Amino acid sequence: MTVVEHLEGQWRQWRHDHVAEMFRPYGWTALVAQHWLRPGDEGVELDDLPGTWSVADGRVIFTPPATGPTLAVDGSHPTDPVEIVPGRNQTYGHGRSVPVYFGVCEVETIERSDNAGNRLFAVRVRDPRSAASAGDAGVRAFDYDPTWRIPGVFTPFDRRDVEAETVEAGVRELTPHIGTFTFTHAGASHEVVVLGKETATGVQPVVHFRDATNGDLTYGAGRVVEIDFVDDGAPHPARIDWIDFNYAVALPCAFTNFVTCPLPPAQNRLDLAVRAGEQRPARDVARVLTFDEE
Repeated sequence: MTVVEHLEGQWRQWRHDHVAEMFRPYGWTALVAQHWLRPGDEGVELDDLPGTWSVADGRVIFTPPATGPTLAVDGSHPTDPVEIVPGRNQTYGHGRSVPVYFGVCEVETIERSDNAGNRLFAVRVRDPRSAASAGDAGVRAFDYDPTWRIPGVFTPFDRRDVEAETVEAGVRELTPHIGTFTFTHAGASHEVVVLGKETATGVQPVVHFRDATNGDLTYGAGRVVEIDFVDDGAPHPARIDWIDFNYAVALPCAFTNFVTCPLPPAQNRLDLAVRAGEQRPARDVARVLTFDEE
């Protein structure tokens, strides 16, 4: 059995890396805008961005202005309409996207859906000059507690693509469900749905959950914790031995309005207080919606 000193040391390094990623110059706290587009939109002008924007055949198209400042797309200034491919900073899935900048700001597109199942697109802007520091946001965590590293059993099932409700009313986000994880705490059995986050190195299992600490000690919309496949099933691992709640973190919506964080699956509302992982940020974000359902 792995000794506590090792577990805590690994967690401490991971916390440092996680916070550095969250608060990097083009991280989640650098978001300053989220502009929505629908299929069929054409020649739309967006605040503080050049040119015009359209959605054609399921693609977001940027048309540069005839003169003046424009976007830098994958290292050059386009002179003709160009697709801005979604995926660069998505939570679930990474596409063929390339770096896009307007001055010092990074620009990206995302694909979502509305409550009726219609496709939606948005153009997001990240400004490194507006990025908060971890200190300003008041990021904090419980001390590492090995009792919250809990053994359990993963039961896989065929992938189920669920369009989950999000913190952005009227907007849904694709969240693949890949199985369940069952564990026991304080003599009671609990089962949670496991999501499959697609990454460059394969599927990363994730548990998105709510518990009795939400809104008081931890972020009100729940937290996520990545769990790990056991390698002996490679190239298609299907065994997970532990869930370590010390690695639970708040989603980006705890720090910014310009996101569409999915809400936890209803099955993942735990009737226990998980006093481990990331705590509620000291600085609250007043929820302001960016999408108009009409």
